[in-house]
Amino acid sequence: MSQGWVVTVASMLSLGIIFGTSYSFGAFFAALSESFQAKRADISLVFGLAGFLYFIAGAGGGIAAVRYGPRIVSSCGMVLLGLGAMAASQAETLQEIYWSYGLGIGFGVALVYTPVMGAVPPWFTTKRSLASGIASAGIGLGTLLIPPLVSFGIANFDWRATMFYLGLGAMLLGLAATSQIRMPQKISGIPQSLDGLSLSQAIRSRGFWLLFGICTVAGPSLFFPFAHVIQFARDQGVPEVQAVSTIGLIGIGSIAGRFLIGFFADRYGRLVTMGASNTMLACSLLIWFINPGWFGLAAFALWFGLAYGSVVALFPPLCMDFFGARAVTGILGLVYSGAGIGNLLGPVGAGALFDHYGNYHVAVAISVFCALIAVLFCYLLAQWKRHSQPAMY
Repeated sequence: MSQGWVVTVASMLSLGIIFGTSYSFGAFFAALSESFQAKRADISLVFGLAGFLYFIAGAGGGIAAVRYGPRIVSSCGMVLLGLGAMAASQAETLQEIYWSYGLGIGFGVALVYTPVMGAVPPWFTTKRSLASGIASAGIGLGTLLIPPLVSFGIANFDWRATMFYLGLGAMLLGLAATSQIRMPQKISGIPQSLDGLSLSQAIRSRGFWLLFGICTVAGPSLFFPFAHVIQFARDQGVPEVQAVSTIGLIGIGSIAGRFLIGFFADRYGRLVTMGASNTMLACSLLIWFINPGWFGLAAFALWFGLAYGSVVALFPPLCMDFFGARAVTGILGLVYSGAGIGNLLGPVGAGALFDHYGNYHVAVAISVFCALIAVLFCYLLAQWKRHSQPAMY
């Protein structure tokens, strides 16, 4: 196996570990609510805070990876991730959960996500979309495998023991994966120049801000289901095993989206595919309006996962297309920071709206609108690309 594919597989495993850990939060939702007698908005803030931090701080993680290399930075992230979950298992108040889980998971994911995603595209030319899709498929694999294990642990032990061993396992397995992450010029030890724009050059372009806008405005649509879909399924009377499996079905759809995205993006263009994926995202959320029962929820989870996986997998190759490899991890980190706003406002806002109205209808309507605005931004970015000089592509 060539070194580029080794990095791709290591990135896939790293992403599976960090996001499987993060997206297991839904399985802890009921236990935390009962333990701390908290409303949905208050519990959602734990997930929202972590997500806000790992996307906002991801910009710093990407910039640090440019300077120190993705292997060192991502390994530090795995340690923080594990320690955050283990510390949260000992929390006596919800505020302690905010500090331990929110900060540990938040900064841990931030130091892993952008460096490992940014390390993959520079290894490839003709198969760049495919490689990025395979690497980001780890998010789907982690979402499929880890939350059911967490649910099993909570049911047979308790949430504290489960969270402790989740953190310990994530740290140890994660360090094994991040040890294989590196950029092309780091192999021989001889510095090589990479083509593309510097970070400062990139952020002065309109293309950067349009790409940032897509990531920002799609954020609420992409992330609020991860915090609420399990609890929503419980509200509909869905049995516990099936309720928790909705996250796994999102993972299955996400895996499919990330593998299919390479074919469609290379055939029809990455921007066209990004617009189509955000349209699919908006359509999938409409299922939530009809209180669909288990089979409807399963359809929603698969469709949503397909759209989510496609959208997330396209940002790294788009950054390479527009800005080159020179500062790709830093640029990608800044683009992803836009998602931090949506990852905070989406879950917390949905929880607050549920607490006020007793349902998720308003939250879903807002999320559909956000996804459609992201489609508009895709069109504007395509127009900008058409009228710009081709030098940066």
